Amino acid sequence: MIKTKNTWGTLLFSCLTVLSIFFYFSAYAAPQSFGEAKVQARQHVYANRNQSEPGTLYCGCKWRWTGKTGGRVDLDSCGYEPRKNANRAARIEWEHIVPAWVIGYQRQCWQKGGRKNCTQTDPVFRVMEADLFNLTPVIGEVNGDRSNYLYGMVYRTMPNQYGQCTTRTDFKERTTEPRDSAKGFLISYFSQKSCKIYKLRRNVAKSEEDGNGDE
Repeated sequence: MIKTKNTWGTLLFSCLTVLSIFFYFSAYAAPQSFGEAKVQARQHVYANRNQSEPGTLYCGCKWRWTGKTGGRVDLDSCGYEPRKNANRAARIEWEHIVPAWVIGYQRQCWQKGGRKNCTQTDPVFRVMEADLFNLTPVIGEVNGDRSNYLYGMVYRTMPNQYGQCTTRTDFKERTTEPRDSAKGFLISYFSQKSCKIYKLRRNVAKSEEDGNGDE
């Protein structure tokens, strides 16, 4: 069951995040690379959110910023217990809510050399990879476990994998089920994102028809 307090807190956090990105785009140029996006998200979107109640998307942990884009997770703040990789569990990483694989795997650059090749050779992919609306700070271990899996439901009998954090990944079925208090935000996000991706792909297709593709 979703607790009302946590649900409203998450919704408010999500609204504030979207508004922060909107006003940021109104004043500054959009980032042109994933590296730029992480710096801008850290400085202008999530700078003061690391100690807020919603915490990290998947587990609700608080964290302490380190360096330009990194962070150290307060595991005790959400009862997180590492599943397998304690080092990665202790650090903040930037998650693509829509995985980079989904964004890029059909592009020629990906088919010829994967994400690294797309980042190096395809300016369209770099812009998509740097979409601030698609980035959120999460615990590194959960980010790695989610990989490029789709969101969905896992078996109810599956035990928690990260202590009190209720996000779970079924590796056999290649599915991640986020914690309950994140589901509403993600459903709303994907409803909006699907329209944006459709428009972007339509524009990209037109651009490539005109001879301005990724090759």
